[in-house]
Amino acid sequence: MPYSLKILYTITAYPPAIGGAQLHTHKIVSTLAQTNQVRVITHWTENRTDWLLGTTLKAPEQVNEYELDGVEVKQITLTHAERKSLIPYVAGYYGIKKTAIAKISKVLLPKLEQYAEKPEIIHNVRMGREGLSYASWQLAQKLNIPFVFVPLHHPRWVGWLYREYINLYRQADAVIALTQVEKQTLIELGAKEDNIFVTGIGPLLASDGDGDRFRNKYSLGSHPMVLFLGQKYEYKGIEAFIKSAETVWAKFPETRFVAIGPRTKFSEKFFAEVKDRRILELDKVSLEEKTDALAACDLLCVPSMQESFGGVYTEAWMMKKPAIGGNIPAIRNVIDEGVNGFLVVPNPSQIADKIIELLNNPSLCIQLGEAGYQKVLEHYTWEKLAEKTKSVYTQVLHG
Repeated sequence: MPYSLKILYTITAYPPAIGGAQLHTHKIVSTLAQTNQVRVITHWTENRTDWLLGTTLKAPEQVNEYELDGVEVKQITLTHAERKSLIPYVAGYYGIKKTAIAKISKVLLPKLEQYAEKPEIIHNVRMGREGLSYASWQLAQKLNIPFVFVPLHHPRWVGWLYREYINLYRQADAVIALTQVEKQTLIELGAKEDNIFVTGIGPLLASDGDGDRFRNKYSLGSHPMVLFLGQKYEYKGIEAFIKSAETVWAKFPETRFVAIGPRTKFSEKFFAEVKDRRILELDKVSLEEKTDALAACDLLCVPSMQESFGGVYTEAWMMKKPAIGGNIPAIRNVIDEGVNGFLVVPNPSQIADKIIELLNNPSLCIQLGEAGYQKVLEHYTWEKLAEKTKSVYTQVLHG
């Protein structure tokens, strides 16, 4: 990172708020903060999901200015008069989206200007509704500086409801994709191929992982442990993962199946029927406990059928554990079949076969885990990802 840049980041929520987008962004920003002037502007510093109301009519009453790991963070909110002026636009948001976004971004723009302090580049991360992204783009236009957009595009985000975000894909000076698959999707949605840069996503882990601490806490002993990590939606393959246990137990009867991640209506209904002492189901846990679980397991199995990247596989590899993932384009872009893990469809029998193959062959487990670890060191450390991000800035600034 040869020279210093002045970069303004905007994102709906920022740590101490927890979540993949927030943590990924903070890792990049805090790494770049070591050699560049960075500032973050955000709506929220706590976990919320009321994307529209929480950034308009129910925006935080109190705001903070703070520093986190060398990153200066400014939180913005709305006055009561501004909230009142937005009521009709929020109420009719989805029917008058273009007009509503224009009104909301007009309210947000001066708040960004207040804290911007002549940046050379504006980098916005898509989270929730469109107002902050549009205000960030408008500020970049006003200052005549590049606008870098990170859409974190999910395969389901297509159609009329997403047209205003898709417009930003086309307007941005640079769009950062996490995988080649995401890049291809963005091209299909009208983004200019030359403006799309692929960086990647790194492991979000605590500084140390203690497998014994996790095993002792949940009385897992030294039994084989297979781990699922992720939000427990049906498309993540959680049901097939648990149903693979019967076949695995025929060969390894004491194997522990551990499923960690935010519960959903689907998972609550499903796990209400699951009654076996060898299955441990936990809701969202701390970063430290997640890291301990990865250190404790023999392998990770997340046979998901929808992913934009799947950073969880890099987390397993960072702990030198093999990964079993869903056989879909985004995950094929990450897991190399038979090299650092396996690809499966969410079929209990197929999942069980791969789990048994790994439990049967500890040296293969070690080999695949080590190969995954080397892949992370080569491509997905936060230093590497920050370098790739800085390279995007350099290219859009200097052509």
